[in-house]
This record gives sequence, C-alpha cells and structure tokens, in this order.
Amino acid sequence: MNKNFSIIFNVVLAIAVAVLFYLHFSSTNANSAINVSADSLAATKPIVLAPKEIKASKIVYINSDVLNEKYEFVKDLTSAAQSKQQRLESVYQAKAEKFQQDYADLQQKASQGLLSENQSAAAQQDLGKRKEELDRMQAELQALVEEIQRSNDEVRKNVVDYVKEYNKIGKYNYILTYTDGPGGVVILANDSLDITNEILDGLNAQYRIKKAGKKK
Repeated sequence: MNKNFSIIFNVVLAIAVAVLFYLHFSSTNANSAINVSADSLAATKPIVLAPKEIKASKIVYINSDVLNEKYEFVKDLTSAAQSKQQRLESVYQAKAEKFQQDYADLQQKASQGLLSENQSAAAQQDLGKRKEELDRMQAELQALVEEIQRSNDEVRKNVVDYVKEYNKIGKYNYILTYTDGPGGVVILANDSLDITNEILDGLNAQYRIKKAGKKK
C-alpha cells in the first residue's frame, strides 16, 4: 500500500513540475494557465464571508467588592443578619450542650436504677420539650439562611434596576462587574472605565430616601 502511494505521489509531483516549467517559460498561455489555476482553487477553497463591520463598543464596569463594602443597603442587611445569626447560634449551642449533658445524666441514672418510674417519665417529658425547642431554633436558623438569600436577590434587583435607568443616559453596550477575588473573570481592568462610585452614589441616595420613609 505504501509503495502504491509513493508511485502516485511521484506521478503527481512530476505533473506539478511540468506545469510549473510550462508556466514559467510559456508567455502566450501564461494568463490562461493562471486563470485556470485560480478557478480550480476557488472550487476547492471553502467560502469565508467577510466579517460585518462592528462599531466601537462602549464598555464600563462596576467593582462588586467596593459595592458590597459601601452600598449602605448591603451594610445594613449584613449587620442585621450577622447579629441575628450570632444570637441564635449562641443560644442554640448553649441549649444543645445542656440538653446532651442532661440526656447523658438521665441515661446513667436510669441504668443505675436511681430514678423512680415517675421521675424517669417527668425527665423524659422535659427533655422532649427541650428537643422541640432546639428543633424550632434550627428551623429559625434555616429561615435566616433563606432570608439572606432573598436579601441577596433584592440587592441584585436594586442594582440591576438602577443600572438600567443609569444606562438610558450613558448608553453603554456593556456594563460588567469586576472582582479581585478568585471568582473574577476579568483579570485586569482600566480604572478609567470604573463607574462604581457613580452607581454607589445613586444607589445610596435611593436607599436613604426609602429608609427615611420607613421610619415615618
């Protein structure tokens, strides 16, 4: 099979050399030979359409790290959530540790026969009520997690809604978010394209008005 391929290749090479020789020394048929060669190439070359003309894009970005740090709505939400979370976790941990200790004591006393039937029943009933209280506190912690998620969604909606209104004047093609953290997609950003402070000023102004209205 390799021998046949070699023979075919040599024949094709000989033809190619003859064609080149002919094209080089023939002045009368040069133009027609070139045209034929061009036509054959056009028949085999894939068609590539010319790219459409794209106007210069207007791109700016918002630093999400700065936004999370200085957007007053986020700061208030974070403070309230952390305070509630710390209180719930502190109380839950203390009650859970006391519950485990009392449960172990009850098991030990029961195994040693130190409790009457009534005492054992009363202790179990008390532990049952305390277990229900711990379950309720766990549910509160889970509800807090869901509340934080809803708050995150509200923050994002506020930012997106404001940016849409802002862009009615700016008319940018893209408004991106930028972060220095490991999740960031943009590696380097030009400071001249940073509109974070403008967005922050507007968001905080809106939030202050809304916050003042709730206090009335």
